[in-house]
Amino acid sequence: MRHFLLFFIPLLLSIPAHSSGYLGAGHSINSSASFDEQNNGLRIDWGTSATSNLDLEWSYVDFGASGYDRPTYVSAADAANEPDNDDDTARYDNLGFGSVSRSGDEVTYRGIDNLHAKGVSAGLKFKINANAWLQLYARASLLVWQATTQTIELSDERVAVIQTEDDEGNLLDNPITTNLNECGNLLECQQEGKTFNAVDFWYGYGFIAKPMDWLAIRAEYSIITLNAIDFPHSTLEGLNTSLEIHF
Repeated sequence: MRHFLLFFIPLLLSIPAHSSGYLGAGHSINSSASFDEQNNGLRIDWGTSATSNLDLEWSYVDFGASGYDRPTYVSAADAANEPDNDDDTARYDNLGFGSVSRSGDEVTYRGIDNLHAKGVSAGLKFKINANAWLQLYARASLLVWQATTQTIELSDERVAVIQTEDDEGNLLDNPITTNLNECGNLLECQQEGKTFNAVDFWYGYGFIAKPMDWLAIRAEYSIITLNAIDFPHSTLEGLNTSLEIHF
């Protein structure tokens, strides 16, 4: 990040006092092959012109919620009836970003159920004039992002373990179930997970149409790969349309 800031400081100092700026906001239609579900999001851009062909641009982006379908539970009986299957133990299929553990005859899935990524970026936008009212551009930005997660624990056939006596062998007035999950039940637990932070490059290209000197319509295709430790390596694509005020 220090090298990134040192790269931008000379550009900021070289901007003329009369340079133009802009502020825009719009809606993003997002998609991702990394997740089973991907919601749309929003984006706010602001910037200033360093030269006639170069803008310094900052953005706030909300990618929307991303999620996985719940894993499919296959019981031991169903596994035994499957053709060409020598393994008759219970299992989970179609895992998202998680893992399966076994304890005796019980199988438990733990993983990320959904996440929500947001971030702020700084970058350069290289533009050329197609005609008097249309500009084409390509953008490269460094995005500082954060993702909050929800985790899920599934144990479809977990059997209750009941404690009826205390350590001295006396009967308890109220027997205790000792193997409840953190949500206080046996089968399913969804709760707040870890928050992830990282920095990745974010790219885009598109066009800016200016029907008026102070008003512009902007459309951009963008792509980013979110990459962090213990986080699903995921690529998000977006088609953003926005209105910009130029001053």
